[in-house]
Amino acid sequence: MKHTLTSCYLVFLLSASSLWIANNALADSPEDIIIVVNKSVTKKEVTVDELRDYFLLKRLHWPDGKKIVPINVRGNDELRVAFRGRILEMSETEENRYWQDRKIKSGLKKPPELGSNLRAVFKIKGSISYVYRKDYKEGVARIVLVLTAQ
Repeated sequence: MKHTLTSCYLVFLLSASSLWIANNALADSPEDIIIVVNKSVTKKEVTVDELRDYFLLKRLHWPDGKKIVPINVRGNDELRVAFRGRILEMSETEENRYWQDRKIKSGLKKPPELGSNLRAVFKIKGSISYVYRKDYKEGVARIVLVLTAQ
C-alpha cells in the first residue's frame, strides 16, 4: 500500500511539473510575431495557410469583399526573415523568384515594404501585417493570429 501511495504521489508531481513547464512555455514572449489587421477588417482570425495566401496574393479579397492589402516589413529585417521562413516557407531568393514569375504571368507586384508597418495598418483600410509582440501597441490594430517565438 505504501508503495502504491508513493507511486501515485510521484505521478502527481510529474504531472504538475509537466503542466507548469507547458504553461510557462506558452507564456507571451516579446519575440512572438503578432499578425494585425486594420480595424475595418471584419475577419476575426486567420490561419497560417490564409496568411500565406494573402501575402502571396493568391487571395485578394476579405470574405466581405474588401480588398486585402498585405504590408511587409522592409528587406532583410530580422522580423521579415522570420515571417518569410515561417509563413511563406521561402528563402529571400525563392521569394524574389516567385514575384518575378507573378509579374510576368499576371502583372502582380509584390506587397509594399514599409518601415512602420503598424502605423500603415492603422491607416490603410483592409490592410494586414506583422510585428513583434514587443512592438505592438494596443488599440492601433486588431490581432488575428499570434505566432509564438520558436
